[in-house]
Amino acid sequence: MANLIKNIEINPLKTSSSLGAAVFFLGLKNAVVLMHGAVGCASFDKVTLTKHFRENIPIVTTALNESGAILDGKDFLISGIKNVYEKMKPDFIGITSSGLTETNGEDIAGIIKDFKGGLDTPFADLIYAGTPDYKGGFEDGYTAAMLSLLTETLNKNSKSIKKSNKTVKSINVFCPSSFTPQDFLELRETLDYFSFKPLMIPDLGLSLDGHLDERGYLQTTADGLDAKDLPDIYSGQFNLVIGLSLKGAVKNIEGLTGLKTYYFPNICGLKNSDKFFNLLSKTTGKEIPEKYKRQRSRLMDAYLDAHFYFSGKEIALALGVDLLDSFSSVYSEIGANLKLGITTKVIGDIRYRFLDLCEGDLDMLDTCGNVDMIVSNSNAKFYAENLGIPLLRAGFPIIDEIGHNYKHYILYGGAINLAVESANLLNKE
Repeated sequence: MANLIKNIEINPLKTSSSLGAAVFFLGLKNAVVLMHGAVGCASFDKVTLTKHFRENIPIVTTALNESGAILDGKDFLISGIKNVYEKMKPDFIGITSSGLTETNGEDIAGIIKDFKGGLDTPFADLIYAGTPDYKGGFEDGYTAAMLSLLTETLNKNSKSIKKSNKTVKSINVFCPSSFTPQDFLELRETLDYFSFKPLMIPDLGLSLDGHLDERGYLQTTADGLDAKDLPDIYSGQFNLVIGLSLKGAVKNIEGLTGLKTYYFPNICGLKNSDKFFNLLSKTTGKEIPEKYKRQRSRLMDAYLDAHFYFSGKEIALALGVDLLDSFSSVYSEIGANLKLGITTKVIGDIRYRFLDLCEGDLDMLDTCGNVDMIVSNSNAKFYAENLGIPLLRAGFPIIDEIGHNYKHYILYGGAINLAVESANLLNKE
């Protein structure tokens, strides 16, 4: 498969950056996502996210038409912002762009800045992330929205932040787009054990964990990172940044917050979880809780039990860079043969874990030859069916099964889940 050149993507693994930005905004409390573009662009994102999360997804559109796209879309954007606020009264309006509005060179950031400058009454926080379809992907849009939130919050609260010398007991936790809602909840619980007050940025564990809200149908997100907690971001103890896709944003996060920052490519598996718990123990001076010592012992036993099923088997993974890194970490610790890796961005040392690793689309699974299991999203099921092998569904989107929101793959417990689930699929193969 070396030096394979393709001039067309047949079944893309990489998804639009606007989807990534939308997911980030969905982790903010009482938020609405406003996509500046045609109706079809927002409809595609809304349908995909609704099928994936099985939850209400508050995405609306400026409904740009032909004249707006060619001449000027300013009026569409301003009207959209006003309509969203008047009808839904959100605390956040997360604004994303599209290829349509970016291609004609529209100064969306300038339009929003002028609009905010003319406000004389309280209004929602307007967070804009530039997400053209022709540049970047899911992780890039997510990161852009994250940095936009930090920048907007800093600009809005700069005077009060400079005057305040207090340090709050919270820590800022920047999680990757690959985390499931349960991953957020598991991480929060872990930090609670060490007496930290985590500010999850964003917090999909509260907004998309899959619960029936007593308030009934809501036009905005039910929960997540609260607007009232945003100023605390700049007076916390330190930052935790997790995810290979966020590596390039570490300096920006540290610069915007002014706080010491600890970075982890992933916190999945034995080695990486050990590093994470050792940091928490060192910074707090507390012993690692017995609960997690026990989980570590169970993980080692799970590896011992599972490795028999991986013996002589070969695996192909087609995942975003964060999940590819974390999953391959666990599989490498078990001793699995990683024959092929397809991802959205080849960075870090993950290339050394695979026989072949490349950026590409799902159609490249046809080139992997004989493998015993595929790990990818729902769109890879046709390749697994053609090869007659099992598919472990992970990543985005998962639209043909339910329950993935309740799964977690981080820390010792998550690695146990992944090892056992994979071993059972290989045993059935």
